[in-house]
Amino acid sequence: MASVLVPANVATVGVKITNPGAVTNLVIHAPSAKPIVLVRARIELAQATVPADAHCAVKLVRKTAAGTYTSIAASTFVLADPAESDPSFTAGHTASGEGTDGDAVEYGWGARTGWVFDWAPTDTEYVLVQAGTANGIALKHVTAPPAGVYTFSMTAAEIA
Repeated sequence: MASVLVPANVATVGVKITNPGAVTNLVIHAPSAKPIVLVRARIELAQATVPADAHCAVKLVRKTAAGTYTSIAASTFVLADPAESDPSFTAGHTASGEGTDGDAVEYGWGARTGWVFDWAPTDTEYVLVQAGTANGIALKHVTAPPAGVYTFSMTAAEIA
């Protein structure tokens, strides 16, 4: 039997960070009563000049306990359907306290090229974050990227 993914709200969360460190750079936490599904994650250069041609590693990591982050207001999320209300998931950036990491997949990326995780799931596979405010999905650098200004973004679907 095939499953069907029916998002209630789809929103993109983004932040521009100068000289991001080896920390959780962007995180989305599920609301208490609804799971979320990650659709896309991205890192892009956000400055006119090109930084040193260097490579770094980032993890797409499940968070199993919330950390301490600078909050990103839901009113700044870009909604796929502007007629929808803001989703109830929360987001933050630049961790000062990491919380607890769960499963992770590590990816390499270049300062000049950026990185895109573009998930095109079948009807039975997707990156699911279970309901519960401790549960999240994050972009976390293993080592600090080269000095520069980068945008981090994630698109998620909140399941009704």
